[in-house]
Amino acid sequence: MNTISELDICQDYNGLFGAKNIKGDIVIPFMYKEMYPFSCGLSMVRNLKYQYAYINQNNEEIIKFGQYSWCDSQYVCGYARVVKYCIIEQKNKWGIVDTKGNIIVPFEYDKIWTLKEGYLHELKALKGDKEVKINLVSLSLKCGVIFDGLKYIATYSVEDFKNAFQCSRIDVKKGKDNKLYFIYGCNFGFVAPLKGIPKEPVISIVINSAGNLFPLLHEKEDTGRTSFDVVVKTNKPNLKQVYKKTYRKTSFWDYEEEKMNDNDNWSDPYGYEQAYYEGCSREDVDSGLSDAYECDSFAKEHW
Repeated sequence: MNTISELDICQDYNGLFGAKNIKGDIVIPFMYKEMYPFSCGLSMVRNLKYQYAYINQNNEEIIKFGQYSWCDSQYVCGYARVVKYCIIEQKNKWGIVDTKGNIIVPFEYDKIWTLKEGYLHELKALKGDKEVKINLVSLSLKCGVIFDGLKYIATYSVEDFKNAFQCSRIDVKKGKDNKLYFIYGCNFGFVAPLKGIPKEPVISIVINSAGNLFPLLHEKEDTGRTSFDVVVKTNKPNLKQVYKKTYRKTSFWDYEEEKMNDNDNWSDPYGYEQAYYEGCSREDVDSGLSDAYECDSFAKEHW
């Protein structure tokens, strides 16, 4: 795979733009009327119909042609202004998207001034005849972190991460938006979208296209991956099979040495705790009886 720094945007004899790698091989065909330098992993291009789109280094459309009537020529800190025609008001409206195409600032502004690093917390905009300020930093935090344009600084095994950051356990939790994150000490990190229970989890320190620095828990085989898509929902696993097939307790989720006694962890993302304590009440778990009898049905009858 060619890195963005290796791509050279050039023009053919027909006046169309494409890109070559450092060897001179054509990696993006000469098919665009306009093509701008890559920023935050994307290049703004226009097709023969003069429609706008953003593509990645593999010539994949991240934001499709015709989706917006105008787009910024380059991203700034992972964000770009776009314009969309509002049928109800019969006029163009401005908004801001991230490098995954997520709408960060809704299309309710008549103008948004140029994005400049250092001023993203107070962007000037027009809403009707009134000048307003947009705090893009605050809005982006509400939308959550994006797993795009990732650069890896360091990667640790789970045990090495705990040793390096002086914590004895890592707790994985599910947020209100159903996205997973993990807590270590008084800090937190994010969990890359997974299709199931991680087979060989590792934790990397990464920077995304918006310049956010954070720990990311992911499969070892995904180390170096620059983008993670939203996971398609799969059928919920049978908890009894999980209990029998996997582990009664897993050192990774730290059920081995210390029990999870807070309400959030009772509904843990992967169902491990529920599987292990299947048939036991919350009170039995908190009191330690369930661990003493290991959820033995015969023993419970004699409690």
